[in-house]
Amino acid sequence: MKTKKHALLSASSSHKWLNHGPIALLEAMVPEDESSEAAEQGTAAHAMAEHFLKLKLNQASVLEGSIYHDEDMERYCQDYANFVVEHKESLGENTLLFIEQRLDFSPYVPEGFGTGDAVLISDKILHLIDLKYGRYYVNPENNTQLLLYALGALNLVDSIYDIEEVRMTIYQPRIGNVATWTMDTAPILEWANGELKAKAMQAYKGEGKLEYGDWLAMTKIKAISKDRANHHLELRKYQLKEAHLLNDEEMAEVLSHVDDLAKWAKDVKEYAEKQAVEHGKHYPNFKLVESRSNRKYVDSKLVEQRATEQNIEDIYQQSLLPLTKLEAKLGKEKFREVFGDLITKPSGQPTLVPASDRRPEIVKHDVNVDFN
Repeated sequence: MKTKKHALLSASSSHKWLNHGPIALLEAMVPEDESSEAAEQGTAAHAMAEHFLKLKLNQASVLEGSIYHDEDMERYCQDYANFVVEHKESLGENTLLFIEQRLDFSPYVPEGFGTGDAVLISDKILHLIDLKYGRYYVNPENNTQLLLYALGALNLVDSIYDIEEVRMTIYQPRIGNVATWTMDTAPILEWANGELKAKAMQAYKGEGKLEYGDWLAMTKIKAISKDRANHHLELRKYQLKEAHLLNDEEMAEVLSHVDDLAKWAKDVKEYAEKQAVEHGKHYPNFKLVESRSNRKYVDSKLVEQRATEQNIEDIYQQSLLPLTKLEAKLGKEKFREVFGDLITKPSGQPTLVPASDRRPEIVKHDVNVDFN
């Protein structure tokens, strides 16, 4: 698999650096983590999608094998290729299609570039189709990554085509999200020459404000951000209270910290342990030791042989594969066909979440109030 160079102000991270100027340079100071399984899976899906799309266009293509390839991915990528070709044909026979095209938007963002999965160009219309293999919902509306790709594509064909309309599509097959946002070209260029240029230069210099938000938990500085630490350290004010018990308003404020506080604690410990193990870092009043471990067989076959010699029986246990593993083994459609009527999803346990959460509220009645 090819190693791709990443821009400091990448399109995919634009939602961060456009709103929090210093974040790009701060993240650049942190060593790259090993690629996650989700990222590797996404890379494999993009390679397969590119392969199928080229085959549909009668272009030569060879697909490298991957441990992430399966029937579901093949079906999703075939559907994606069909979707792109259908939209190409709908725009007319002279429509150009660029696949995995490098898009340079550096006239607006210093050293800015990205890769467009599928870029369709007709006489007056630019249509970007962005494949997302993850399960986290992505909305194309006001999506700055797509807007930057649009600028790169406009920059690519500016001298040849007079593009009046830009269509931006998110194609998320695993959650059934196929959504398109359409804009005239003029307001995109107005945004690019005004707000975008100014904020991009600010981010490139590491200037501007960086304030706490849930987004910090998704950054490379999640464990060492002082802004995140200071946000949670605000809870120290309750140490000064004369009363020993929190009232409802104070409890609500503490609750607003709980989820990210737990994540932050985990992030901090993982980061510190990695620094100690890999870089020999020493922290005051802490030391590196071996964690508790469980016994295990040296060689299961030798254990089986020894048990047979000693006439020891019943050394095995059988159980069903976990539901998700069986589904992955068979594929979603086959699994649903064979076992669909034997699967149930019980109600989840009650849990407190912010009022902004989309899930419906569970209405609980105080039996004492009802009785009275």
